Amino acid sequence: MNYQVRFLLLIFSIFLMKSCTKENDLSYHIYDKNGFIKADGKFKENQFIDTIYVYKEKDNDIYNDHFDTYIIIDSAKDNYFYGTEIVEEKNTHKLFSKGIYRFKKSSDPKECYHSKLKTGYFEFHNNDGSLNSKRLYKIIKDSSVLVNEENYIIKK
Repeated sequence: MNYQVRFLLLIFSIFLMKSCTKENDLSYHIYDKNGFIKADGKFKENQFIDTIYVYKEKDNDIYNDHFDTYIIIDSAKDNYFYGTEIVEEKNTHKLFSKGIYRFKKSSDPKECYHSKLKTGYFEFHNNDGSLNSKRLYKIIKDSSVLVNEENYIIKK
């Protein structure tokens, strides 16, 4: 009986160690119709977490080598989660644009990503960092509607 207890303890210990050290790969890639990665991020349960890295916006876009685009997931409420999109120049890291997206929660990561809608202000900046324009978006039903746009004059 002593051997049986030891064997059961050994089996239980191995099972416990496996369950505690189980590595969950949370990364998820979204591909375009040509098989290239369109975006990737970490997905858990029904939403992206942390950051979504965007490589191109539309399937027929060529890769834009001048800008880095990413969406930082910063909050969740009810059936939605929200992220701030940052677009910056690749070499200088100067801010080009910044704005907020709302995503619908879903167990399908691709469906989540494609549900994004602009909400709140989107800012666009000049090369010198000054504000070029500001657009205000409002979500009505399942559409993002431009409510107001302000353009700023560059003083020389």
